[in-house]
Amino acid sequence: MNCSNNRKIEQLNFNIEYRTEFIFIVNDETFECILREIANKSVNIVGILLSRSRNHKNFVRLVPGTTESESKRDLKVVKDALESSNVKFKEETIMAILNIPAGIPGVFSKIYGRLWCNVEVKSFYIGEKDSLFFNVSNIKKATEILKKDNLVQCENDCN
Repeated sequence: MNCSNNRKIEQLNFNIEYRTEFIFIVNDETFECILREIANKSVNIVGILLSRSRNHKNFVRLVPGTTESESKRDLKVVKDALESSNVKFKEETIMAILNIPAGIPGVFSKIYGRLWCNVEVKSFYIGEKDSLFFNVSNIKKATEILKKDNLVQCENDCN
C-alpha cells in the first residue's frame, strides 16, 4: 500500500525559526551538574533529547532559550557550563517549528513526510509548547520545502 499516492496535503500554519543546538556526550553525574549550572543561572531549556548508550553514556541534544527566543546570554551560559565540566560539544543551527496547531492527528507525519526524501534528517524531537526541532543536512532547502503550499509528501511504501 502506498501511503501518499501523490496526494496533496493541506497547508499547516506554523512559524519556522532557527536556534542553536548543543550536542554532547556525558555520564549521568556530569549531566546533572550541567543542568544544575544552567538552572542556577536562570536559563531555560526549550528542547532536549537524551539517548542512553550501552556504555551508560548520555547522548544529548540541548536547545537553550524559550519558545519565543534565544539570547547570547543563554548560549554563553550553556557553553560555560559545558566547558567548566570539560565536556566536548558541537553547536549547530537547527530549525524550530513553532505554533503548530494542537489536536491534528498526523501532524508529525505531515512535516517529516515532506522532508525525509529531500534532506537528511539528523534529529527530530519535541520541546516546550509543542515546538519541534529538526537538525537537517540542508536548512535552507528544508525551509523552502516546508514553506510551500500543498506540497506532496515523499513517496513511501508503508506495509
